[in-house]
Amino acid sequence: MNKAHTLILLLLIILLSACAPTESAELSGFIEPDPADYVDVMPAVWEYFHHRKSAVITGEMSSFYKRYPALQSGTDLAKGINTEASFVESMRGLEPFDGDIHPEYYERVRVKRSGDELQVLVHGLELYLWKNSEGEFDRSGGEFKLVLFLGQAGERWDLYRTDEVTLAEWRAFEE
Repeated sequence: MNKAHTLILLLLIILLSACAPTESAELSGFIEPDPADYVDVMPAVWEYFHHRKSAVITGEMSSFYKRYPALQSGTDLAKGINTEASFVESMRGLEPFDGDIHPEYYERVRVKRSGDELQVLVHGLELYLWKNSEGEFDRSGGEFKLVLFLGQAGERWDLYRTDEVTLAEWRAFEE
């Protein structure tokens, strides 16, 4: 089985597990942030995706987990909780060497605040560049919806949990 087939199989398994019923974060109540909140929260969003992209390209999770130690535990593939290691492993089959992540490709981020905690709904596009068996450049990845859980850490926001919107949850965001 070649790398592309292996990746397709892994992604299919992940997608099928994502169809399982879930009791994830409440899927309603997200609103567009006011300009001040947007300016405060976006550095944390961009930093997360920078570290995620680096992990996919290098296959190295230690730097990622050094920055986000809370994401190393509590993984639940069926619910989409803290699934970065699984995502990195599945993408590494293609040996990507570059990538682009556009967190607001489909829509601007939306937020839900609760005291010193903030949930950020990100609906974007993630594509990685790799060479196929003929040596031609190709891209793999796609659309994602992800809820980033942030806690106030002094003057900045710190990420402590991620929740990928599974196929079972996707519809709730469309309503």
